[in-house]
Amino acid sequence: MSTRSLASDLRALGRRGIAAVKAAPAWLGGILTGAQGALLSYLLVLAPSMAVVASAPTSSLSRGVDWSGAAGFASQLWLLAHGVPMASVAGQVSLIPLGLTLVCGAILAGVARRFAARTWGSWVLAVASYAVLVGSVASMVGGPQAQGATVRAVLMAIAIAAPSVAIGIWRAHGMELAWLARIPELVRVATRRASASVALIVCAAALAQTAWAIVGREGIGDAATALGLDGVGAPVLAVAELAYAPTMVAWMVAWLSGQGFSVGLGTSYAPDALAVEQVPALPILGALPSAAGGLLVWAPLVIVGVVAAVRVLTPRGALSWRAHVASDGLAVSAVGVAVAVVCLLSSGAAGPGRLETVGPDALPVAVAVAGLAALGFMVGTVVRLAVDLPLVRRLSGGVRRGAPTTAEAPASPPGARRPADASTAR
Repeated sequence: MSTRSLASDLRALGRRGIAAVKAAPAWLGGILTGAQGALLSYLLVLAPSMAVVASAPTSSLSRGVDWSGAAGFASQLWLLAHGVPMASVAGQVSLIPLGLTLVCGAILAGVARRFAARTWGSWVLAVASYAVLVGSVASMVGGPQAQGATVRAVLMAIAIAAPSVAIGIWRAHGMELAWLARIPELVRVATRRASASVALIVCAAALAQTAWAIVGREGIGDAATALGLDGVGAPVLAVAELAYAPTMVAWMVAWLSGQGFSVGLGTSYAPDALAVEQVPALPILGALPSAAGGLLVWAPLVIVGVVAAVRVLTPRGALSWRAHVASDGLAVSAVGVAVAVVCLLSSGAAGPGRLETVGPDALPVAVAVAGLAALGFMVGTVVRLAVDLPLVRRLSGGVRRGAPTTAEAPASPPGARRPADASTAR
């Protein structure tokens, strides 16, 4: 006679639930993907907010805990990651925490990998359900400007969910690339060069930001110590600052372009000039550039070198020289547009007064990066033509011919018998 226990009943219930999900139609997986992505990303913000409120000195288990205030703050912060400005008593905050935005996309990709099916309907439903939930929260929290906030939240949610869900589906079920053959080769080459250039420029900006963080590590430590946070507030502040780390990397893209950025009115951070006024006493701001001039004025050459390397290393395909020039022009335009979008997402208001203007100016930075990218493509083209010269080919071929190859038969040692060829064998 078998005995039943709570653990065995729970395991059986879990197996039934998994079987029910697997037996559900494919479109249901899309709805579950969008709903779970929105819920999990919101809980990721709600949990630290509740922890901070619960750890307040004036709170107790029975009274004094403002749970509704914590939930409202978490909702506004979650919507801020979707482009909806956060309203407060001190002023409006519209500077997007790009780290939290990327986390929302990563959650969606992970959930889509598990639940979404390999159909267009599942992808559309996942994106639509996520956008609907984000828009619903924005309409409830948006206040008097709820309509504008809802439209902005829905558009931003679609921009986040569409690529994230697609990545999750591709990771789980694979991707067919036969349709790429129908795209003109000129466009494919331009897209490849533009995406590689933007990715490497962002990587260079991240390395530069890391270097400035190392330089300003003492100021970061002093600012963190002066705040006097407890065991709950310190980790929450660290996570909140980590959400703005990608935003600062976007600022460094503007810094590498030579145009720089500002952290409030009266401030300017650029390779050739540094104007610093009073800034908030936040530890993460200690990672801002603390010097200008000298060798730093040559920082824009980093973008030129990166783009030139992309131009040299990317495959040429079967394009003529005119097609290569057109492809480089398309790539330069795409790089400028991508940098403009990055600058727009990393600029906004961080508070009242002087902090109403924070971040780079999108148009000058995009034009500067596009010009530097064009110069990089020109340098890369010259290097590629030099490599393809007949003299260089002969020199490189001679070096390769001078090296021993495996095709050459090794010399026979003295006294060794040579194998008979076919004529002597007869």
